[in-house]
Amino acid sequence: MAKTVKVLSILLILCILGMGAVAAQVQNKKFSGPADQTYYMCTFVSGVEYWVAAFEGFKDAARQMGVKAVYQGTTEYDGPKQVTAFEQIMTKKPAGIALSPVDDAAFIEPVKSAMAKKIPVVTFASDTNTAKVGFVTSSNEKEGAFAARAMAKALGGKGKVMVTRNTQTNHQIRVNTFIKTLKDEFPGIEVVAEYMSQQDGAKTYAAIMSVAQKNPDLGGIFSPEGPSGRAAAQASVELGGKIKVLCCDMDAAILEMIQKGQMMGSIQPNAYMQGYLSFMILYLTKNQMVDPLNGASAKGDFLLSLPYVDNGLDLITADNAKYFYTNDWLKKRGSKQFVGW
Repeated sequence: MAKTVKVLSILLILCILGMGAVAAQVQNKKFSGPADQTYYMCTFVSGVEYWVAAFEGFKDAARQMGVKAVYQGTTEYDGPKQVTAFEQIMTKKPAGIALSPVDDAAFIEPVKSAMAKKIPVVTFASDTNTAKVGFVTSSNEKEGAFAARAMAKALGGKGKVMVTRNTQTNHQIRVNTFIKTLKDEFPGIEVVAEYMSQQDGAKTYAAIMSVAQKNPDLGGIFSPEGPSGRAAAQASVELGGKIKVLCCDMDAAILEMIQKGQMMGSIQPNAYMQGYLSFMILYLTKNQMVDPLNGASAKGDFLLSLPYVDNGLDLITADNAKYFYTNDWLKKRGSKQFVGW
């Protein structure tokens, strides 16, 4: 019995010493990663301006940590094609992947596969319903509610509005919250039409013209993204400019429409911070820079699991639109679109 107690005591001491060594290792680590680590950002419709700022934040963080950053995705609004791009990244054994999935369901298994291979994944802007080390976004609920209140104020609390939709999960949340907020807080405003635009500008324009013909007193349109918002603004101009148009996201064309008074505004998530924070979560996880009080290390799990990090948002209006031009910002930074580090 005494011999057994002695053996157990020795094992306990070794465990404590080992835990102490791990803790000391974490405490003594500095933010300077292995130069051979490469982190990837994977998006869809890869040419849009929104991703430019996101990757600039991602790249800045990588540069500061002394590691590499690469942008890769698909030019299409297509789930299977983005999954293929994601799987191609996985074959390169990345240090981590920041993913904005075009579709929730399509990425459940691919993200599970990456995590099982010890490739940490952070989702940003849009999410997928499976385990990952973090999700960075502006609150889509906040965006939808903010948009509803801004629209209600512009309409004086009464009138008819229309919304556009697409299957992207975060956009659906924005629209659902917009409608719910109007119903709960502004009973004088009626949503008379919902159109599934799938971000197709030509079809959105035609749908709006049809709705406006049936509802000549249509007062407002909300789109959860930019392409449909541009189409809505074009339709509004051709209908006399009385329809208030509000969208999310921005590009040079949207900024010009806002400055000309053709669109009332755009809600812009802080995409730069989405990229920056996504990278930092991946880096902290990959390099075990933290030592959380949760037993994750002992179980062999990833050390971080952040269900939601809010990167904030801005409302772009005619008063501040001049500060959001991407090319001007890149020129000031001495940077080029999607060029890695």
